[in-house]
Amino acid sequence: MPLPLFPLRLLPLPGETVGLHVFEPRYQALFNELEAMQVTEFGIPFCHDNKIWRVGATMRLVTVQKRMEGGKRDVAVTSTGLFRLNSMDETSQAVPYPVGEVEAMTDWAHWPLGTACAASRDALVEEMKERDLRVSNLENQGLVRLVQHLGIDAMQRAEILSQHRVEDMQRLLLERLELTRKLVQQTPLEGGAFFVN
Repeated sequence: MPLPLFPLRLLPLPGETVGLHVFEPRYQALFNELEAMQVTEFGIPFCHDNKIWRVGATMRLVTVQKRMEGGKRDVAVTSTGLFRLNSMDETSQAVPYPVGEVEAMTDWAHWPLGTACAASRDALVEEMKERDLRVSNLENQGLVRLVQHLGIDAMQRAEILSQHRVEDMQRLLLERLELTRKLVQQTPLEGGAFFVN
């Protein structure tokens, strides 16, 4: 399906709300259409070092927080889903902003965590509890929600979620979980000056 695109170095996951500063005229035009409800959704494909990745977030406008001269504005947008980007056209004569052909990832909420990731998550949760660290968002989560609450950046999110097979996502997530657990193990115990190894 065709979707207006706003490439950014962000990968919001479903349910997350982010703030954007809209200043380029082509994206001002997109947000004029969103405000007029001529367009209901747009996509944020993940972009890094001028490379557009094949994974992105479907977004909706929540509110315009501030308007400035020349059509610039600060807005809040929320993610309603994920997509794979099949192609992108930045030279369309019909609209000034990029448009892409995307395939919605409708099954993201059902991607299994897998046995190895679940065991690693549980071990991480136990390590965090021993150090009185907050763990409520990590327990009993599926693959995408664990990626969301693990505290990893947009690049790491994109690396995991751009994989075509769930098994490959699980493998990369397992690596991230194990690294996070090692970092937690290096956190000094309360009141102590020495690191636990």
